[in-house]
Amino acid sequence: MALIKTIKYGSGEIRIHDDYSKDKTAEETQHIVDEVSRLVMDFYRREAAG
Repeated sequence: MALIKTIKYGSGEIRIHDDYSKDKTAEETQHIVDEVSRLVMDFYRREAAG
């Protein structure tokens, strides 16, 4: 598991590792990104609707 990126967030940090995708195809990785994006957009649409 290799550390890809560290992002400072407030008083903590977010660490991104490659273990989530190292054994996945490009199509599987894109599907994961698309699904997470859909979930995030649905959340913000619900928040905006009140």
